Amino acid sequence: MLRVFHHYFSSRKLALFVIESVAIALTCLMGAVGCATILAPANSHMPLAQSVPALILLGATFVPTFQFSLYLMDLYDLRVAAEDRSRGARLLKAAGVTTAVVGVLMMLAPAVLPVQLPPGALLGGGMGAFAGTLLVRASLRAVVGNPSRVLIVGDGLKARAVATLIEQGGEDAFQVVALVDPRAPLANGRAPDPVDVVAERYKAGFVVQAMDDMRGGQWMDALLRCRLAGRRVYDATGFCERVLRRIPVAHLRTSDFAFADELTVSPVRRAAKRVFDILVASVLLLCAAPFLVLVVLAIKLDSKGPIFYRQERTGLGGKPYGLWKFRSMRTDAEKDGAVWARANDDRVTRVGRFIRKTRIDEIPQVFNVLMGDMSFVGPRPERPVFVEQLKQQIPFYGLREAVKPGLTGWAQIRYPYGASVEDARNKLEFDLYYVKNGSLFLDMGIIFHTVRHVLLARGAR
Repeated sequence: MLRVFHHYFSSRKLALFVIESVAIALTCLMGAVGCATILAPANSHMPLAQSVPALILLGATFVPTFQFSLYLMDLYDLRVAAEDRSRGARLLKAAGVTTAVVGVLMMLAPAVLPVQLPPGALLGGGMGAFAGTLLVRASLRAVVGNPSRVLIVGDGLKARAVATLIEQGGEDAFQVVALVDPRAPLANGRAPDPVDVVAERYKAGFVVQAMDDMRGGQWMDALLRCRLAGRRVYDATGFCERVLRRIPVAHLRTSDFAFADELTVSPVRRAAKRVFDILVASVLLLCAAPFLVLVVLAIKLDSKGPIFYRQERTGLGGKPYGLWKFRSMRTDAEKDGAVWARANDDRVTRVGRFIRKTRIDEIPQVFNVLMGDMSFVGPRPERPVFVEQLKQQIPFYGLREAVKPGLTGWAQIRYPYGASVEDARNKLEFDLYYVKNGSLFLDMGIIFHTVRHVLLARGAR
């Protein structure tokens, strides 16, 4: 894992992205030149020198378009990428979208730029780019390497919970090789081998301490030897934070946050985030303004009631504020009291179903961002009635209030829409990661991921 501005991200994915970028660029240019040469008229030579700018533009268009299409198809999730290798359905969809988009862009390019592709270059470039991507995907294991082997010290509830989190959220980048209790005697009565010996036997690159009870252990020296031997040694909370980018509530101690330097936010950083919020919110509002007029008309024609809906939410430090949204439900939706939204909720109007699915109903929250009640990126704002219930049922739930709530956030893009206490607990673990490791770098990444969620209508009800 690499860490940039407090945020951890996968070095394997970075390697795949860079290698694939180079492969697409090279094979696209090779294919374009080769196909143009083959299709050139007889007794003539392709004016390659004059076509160099157009060919470079073709490659520069194919690379980001193809890779964004792969991203939309989840093919930078290493588990999904490995599963798609046998059928290639997602890869073919990405290639189709890329070809269509690049084809349109290259036809429009001569109207604004002094470039002209030779005959056959677009076809050859597309075939080359697809061949390069296919080659990288076919050799995926060689590119990203085998899953890192993880030895978990412990075999109780905590250890098994960590193993489950790795299985569910590790994206096929980690493999749990064993759960061992260094204090439990073996079946034959012999004392267990030290942890460093077991780690060497299993060729483990990571050792995770996840004992339910650490008392009476004489095995910390073995963990130190693991570290000195080049293995990465973490406790359960540290491993989940660095690798899974969530902080499990069940393993969290107050001291983990009390001693975290990341929670100290300087005035400069706070001011920079405020400027960032205002800029992003203003750009979104200006870009969406023409479309919002149509949304207003659709809401008004679809059902009786106001266009906007104002609801109390809990903000920074537990302070309540009024959140603005486009109305997406009937006016009597909560006549029996506040309830979580459900899948296929019959309280949602016809227009409301569309604007909720595409997150359009949340655009008026930019006014809350501009007024300072919210940040553009942060934990999802919750209603005070739910917050009080969840604080009683979920430890550390109040830590979400250490930062402003956001229009989008780390939990929103990493976990589907929640409508239960268990969902709230899981989302809190991602929120806590953001509370501790938030930065403008992470904010920009979250906004980028949010675009995919909006385009594919994910994570909304």
